[in-house]
Amino acid sequence: LGDRFAVHLKTERVANLDPDRRMIVIGSTANPLVRTYCISHSLSLSLRDPGPEGYILQTSGNIALVAGSDDRGAFYGMQSLRQLARREHDQLCFKGVNVRDWPAKPFRGIKLYIPGRNNIPFFKRFIRDFMALYKYNTLIMEMNASMRFDRHPELNTGWVKFAQAAIYARRKSPPGTPHDWETNSTHLDTADGGYLEKEEVADLARWVKRNHIELIPELPSLTHCYYLMTAYPELSETPDTKWPAVYCPSNPASYKLLFDVFDEYIDLLKPKWVHAGHDELYQPVGLCPRCRDKDIGERYGEDVRIIHDYLAGKGVSMIIWGD
Repeated sequence: LGDRFAVHLKTERVANLDPDRRMIVIGSTANPLVRTYCISHSLSLSLRDPGPEGYILQTSGNIALVAGSDDRGAFYGMQSLRQLARREHDQLCFKGVNVRDWPAKPFRGIKLYIPGRNNIPFFKRFIRDFMALYKYNTLIMEMNASMRFDRHPELNTGWVKFAQAAIYARRKSPPGTPHDWETNSTHLDTADGGYLEKEEVADLARWVKRNHIELIPELPSLTHCYYLMTAYPELSETPDTKWPAVYCPSNPASYKLLFDVFDEYIDLLKPKWVHAGHDELYQPVGLCPRCRDKDIGERYGEDVRIIHDYLAGKGVSMIIWGD
């Protein structure tokens, strides 16, 4: 309200609501003021009715009420209240409504790359003024080697060199792909081709959580692994390629490197989920000595199992793309 209308409201903690005062009351059923108001006005509100992330929004007379079934519901009701704000006759007004709302879909997500340093302010505004405002509750954010690593700083250097080469050549995929197969996008927009400090990444995670959004880090595995292979081309399924995209799933060293990266992100972000990519497998067959004559589908499935079991051992669930 301050940004859009230059109206700066005060937040007060009171024991009772004064019906003669103009006020906005926001909270979940755990808030005694909200609970008392709902009871006195015969408003049914619980985790069953209207359900998780649901809310009641009423604006009339002196009071605007945002009552959530839970904290997220109260937050989303506040977002709807934001959308009702308008200026009339040089005064801030809210359209009169009686809303009972709940989500039709429990998973409402957007996929983004982690921002580069210069775009962090824009990223935060996007989270607050788009994702939160329109009630998205999940952010899948691709990370790659875009956070300074303690165990493998050479991956950060390799990532920057790779991004610079791709940007200079104005290519979305490196030249010289085996069998002339299209290897698809390189994801060099991740952190604008650079990397952030750990505290910067932690700050972004705090901002996302503050807006009631679940952060799921995406760390591409098997496919789209330029960020790993730039410094370790010998682990590639196509070791003779200048910028390989796929690691060898038959080489234990591939997983040692991958899980070192996983661990640094998991230790920092404490995620419930990790997105392990696995989309757009354009893997050349028969070029890696370890994988020669092995079935590509069997290799893919075994790779998924290895990663799943590693994450499960840390209490983290696994997501992959559905293609």
